[in-house]
Amino acid sequence: MKIAIIGYGKMGKEIEVLLSKTPSVAFFFIDNEEDWNNHTDEFLSCDVAIEFSTPDTVVQNLKRCIEKRIPVVTGTTGWTQHRTEILHLAKTYNTSLIYGSNFSIGANLFFELNRLLAQKIKEQIQYTVSIEEIHHLQKKDKPSGTAITTAETIINEIENLTQWYLDDDSEQGNSIPIKAQRTGDVFGIHKVLWKSEVDSIELIHTAKNRSAFAQGAVKAAFWLVANPGIFNFEEIFHNFKSNNTKN
Repeated sequence: MKIAIIGYGKMGKEIEVLLSKTPSVAFFFIDNEEDWNNHTDEFLSCDVAIEFSTPDTVVQNLKRCIEKRIPVVTGTTGWTQHRTEILHLAKTYNTSLIYGSNFSIGANLFFELNRLLAQKIKEQIQYTVSIEEIHHLQKKDKPSGTAITTAETIINEIENLTQWYLDDDSEQGNSIPIKAQRTGDVFGIHKVLWKSEVDSIELIHTAKNRSAFAQGAVKAAFWLVANPGIFNFEEIFHNFKSNNTKN
């Protein structure tokens, strides 16, 4: 298996550590335009690409993969406004893509729990819902992709909720406020709060390190090679069994 790692930031380095321990895998990095030029032949002959870059470069990176029909897994967030364009392009070129706001198995279980709770609570109109997320100072997009996915999951289940908004202490009717904080080196904390006058319900997911994201992305890359198509990671994560690591 030959894998292109597109983006050599913190997640790219985490994937490097994981792939270094994986037998029968060769990998290389593309982190800038010079790398694209120097690794053209390697890129065109690779089996799959794992893309963790920035909101400013992700769309171009994905287009390069799709147009060369290189299967690609992307965990970069902050490009939601281009999603329809990229999915259409992948269908046009009949190539494979997995995208997602969070490749942690725990985070995807968190999405499912929020979907289930929203289904159960939608008739209880005394509750209001809000979302809070905390990430490290280097994270460029706000709110996080995970927070957006969480909000969209709830909105899809509750008719009188129509959108989310970045909370600036104002109130917008029929919307879910998302408070976003950037501090320290926090890997990711997401909290959903349902509140009434008499009680509250909280669901919280806390990422302890980046290993969970890397493991999910690598498993997704291997899976995509064997299962061509276009998928949201939420649709397929149940296919991945625990590797019983303590990371």
